[in-house]
Amino acid sequence: GSFLSDSSSLSGMSAISNFSTKTFITEESSLVLETLEDGRHHHYLIPIQVAKRGRFKKKGTKLHVYMDHIFIAQHMKVGSSCSACKRGIPLRMGKQAYVCRDCGIITHKPCHIKVETHCLQTSLPSMELECYNEDMKK
Repeated sequence: GSFLSDSSSLSGMSAISNFSTKTFITEESSLVLETLEDGRHHHYLIPIQVAKRGRFKKKGTKLHVYMDHIFIAQHMKVGSSCSACKRGIPLRMGKQAYVCRDCGIITHKPCHIKVETHCLQTSLPSMELECYNEDMKK
């Protein structure tokens, strides 16, 4: 038999590569999916179990909400540093950092939950959050 027949041994590996360009999922921040439907923005709060699966039926922008900051993944140029740990953000392919789209602070993906100050320019109150349901019609 193949040593790969037990797929559970592989699942532990994905946690290690989480600091890459993939979405960083943590129970400490909320994942909101922003979609544009019929010319209007909708904001769906994604349950952690669904977030961990990583694939959503709806297409949209993933927003990571923590301390009223609304972080989105962005590709950073040389010279950016993390607001939380103060270290530089390495240049990589893909979107390697999170940026608050309201106040502009930049963090490494895993560091966004280490931010200590609330976002003073947050647009969160104007968002109508809906619960995300995988069975929703498109």
